[in-house]
Amino acid sequence: MTDTTIHQAVREGPGAPGATALVTGGRSWTYRTLLDAAEQVADRLATGSHSSAAVTAQVSDPAAAAVLTLGCDLAGVPLVHRDPATPGVPQGPTVHDRRDAAPDTARPLCDDPAMWLGTGAPETAAHGLPARAQIFLTSGSTGTPVGVVRSPSAVLADARRVAAYLGYEPGAPVTVAAPLFHAYGFNYGLLGPLLHGAAPVCVSPRSLPSRLARVVGEHAARTLIALPFHYGLLGQAGPSALPALREGFAPLRAAVAAGAPLGPGVATAVAERFSFTLHICYGSSEAGAVTLTPATDTAGWIGNPLPGIAARVAAREGHPEAGELLLRSDQLAQGRLGPDGFVPLDRDPDGWYPTGDLARIQPDGIQLLGRIGSVINVAGKKVDPREIEQVLASHPAVTDTHVTAADDPTHGQVPVALVAANAAVPVEELVRWCRARLAPHQVPRRITRLDAIPRSATGKVLRADAQALLT
Repeated sequence: MTDTTIHQAVREGPGAPGATALVTGGRSWTYRTLLDAAEQVADRLATGSHSSAAVTAQVSDPAAAAVLTLGCDLAGVPLVHRDPATPGVPQGPTVHDRRDAAPDTARPLCDDPAMWLGTGAPETAAHGLPARAQIFLTSGSTGTPVGVVRSPSAVLADARRVAAYLGYEPGAPVTVAAPLFHAYGFNYGLLGPLLHGAAPVCVSPRSLPSRLARVVGEHAARTLIALPFHYGLLGQAGPSALPALREGFAPLRAAVAAGAPLGPGVATAVAERFSFTLHICYGSSEAGAVTLTPATDTAGWIGNPLPGIAARVAAREGHPEAGELLLRSDQLAQGRLGPDGFVPLDRDPDGWYPTGDLARIQPDGIQLLGRIGSVINVAGKKVDPREIEQVLASHPAVTDTHVTAADDPTHGQVPVALVAANAAVPVEELVRWCRARLAPHQVPRRITRLDAIPRSATGKVLRADAQALLT
């Protein structure tokens, strides 16, 4: 296809004008109603006086997210997707789908779904963005929010790869329990289905498995787009809950988890309890969906790249069998938007993007070995935080873990851990558990018990918050 805009691709896709395009909040939206609303958004943006090169979406209604994406694309306006629960005032013009959240001076942008356009905080870095860019905020590895800037063509290439792998087509609804402001939920749960007539049925990302099963069953959904914690709960489902869950999930053929790793044993537990195939996705806001493969409990296993995506490793000193994972494809982001403005994505002259992940490529797929720089150097001995996390997670009372490095005057660095547990397990017991299963230099020097480890909406550890709890 030769389309260059998202609006054009959706309008010319297989979804008939009167066909269901989106289901949310008990209401069905047709392609005609979504596209008509998008045209209203584009017209009102064109007649407005906002001075920014970008509009920020501060919306929670999936229909509003869909219409705003299509409308801004039609108007040639870059759109920043922002978690509506994020504190603070966004920079520049901001769209709200709650009148009480919008400034008093905000003007109507769309009648149905209702949205208002108001002025946010003074703009400092929103100019100079490519037209029609889709910008997704990510905390990356530092915890500092950065906007990943993606062109319409990259977004479309990404969504089509996912749709081809998962078999999106008219008459095969997709149940979506991932946030649409995140690149994963947007790509797998909104744009991919809209492009292929596979109506997304959106529910809250906080939905329990019983709710997901009911929605899947009611709409005969073929695919489930959800978060790792959803599948963790499914893997723990007891005998009394299983019959209703199995009945609800009977139409399901595939489910996807992304945003964070599955917990230990979750893949096996889900496979033993249910007939659908659970897939894990490896990707990022910068690279899009890179791999989709049936989930296993092999640590770091992500399978082979999707067709059209090339991968290789760049050798690193001290890692003779592995290296930094490099990617090249037509769906890479254009750059990042940070405090200093728009910066093009770092690529070598041949177009290879360095992911920052340490990996090993084998004939049957890729295995991730951790983030470069995350290895803990304890007096010259290399410690992989994931090995410690796996041991801690195997304790029957532990529900979540996070291990990182702390400075030490004697050893240079030592491992320290945050642990969430569902019972009043003493820290001393967790230390003994580690000593029985790890080498001395791997045992965490400090373990902090919490009710919950701070994580993002998709399950990634909020590193800045976690670091504050460790100090």
